[in-house]
Amino acid sequence: MATTAHRTGPPVLAHAEKCTGCLICQLRCSFRFAREFNPSRSAIVIDRLGGEGNEYAIAFTPQCDNCGICARFCPYEALTWTKGKGAA
Repeated sequence: MATTAHRTGPPVLAHAEKCTGCLICQLRCSFRFAREFNPSRSAIVIDRLGGEGNEYAIAFTPQCDNCGICARFCPYEALTWTKGKGAA
């Protein structure tokens, strides 16, 4: 099930079932906003859910402006940027 970040610009869709928790999205986002690779400074938050499986929750902070950098660098297609398609 996809969740959407509704901010300015085209929406970023999050597919948590594809997330592996690699945190590349958080690192790239934090570098954009804070010029440092620090997941705590990111506008996207990846949380590992309890349990035995590798399940993650993907959330966006109010700082997110839908720039799409998280989706551009997601190697697992857990994030997609719908450039030019408008809000979902």
